[in-house]
Amino acid sequence: MSDSYRGAEVYTTDGEMLGHVKEIRNDHFKVDAPMKPDYWLSNTCVRGGMITGDRVTVTFDKGNLDSYKVDMKD
Repeated sequence: MSDSYRGAEVYTTDGEMLGHVKEIRNDHFKVDAPMKPDYWLSNTCVRGGMITGDRVTVTFDKGNLDSYKVDMKD
């Protein structure tokens, strides 16, 4: 994912908005989650071809979010 996606909305497969892309580092991106702590996800959880305009769709539903969070040092 390139820096051009900074600010894009992040959605799950079940249509839930997680937040916005806040930062991109190598093969990870930080989600700016509204009213919750920010967190990191791997680029591998982005569906092929599902980065469109200002929207990124990840490969999981919201109920599985915690399984995909990555511990990265800020």
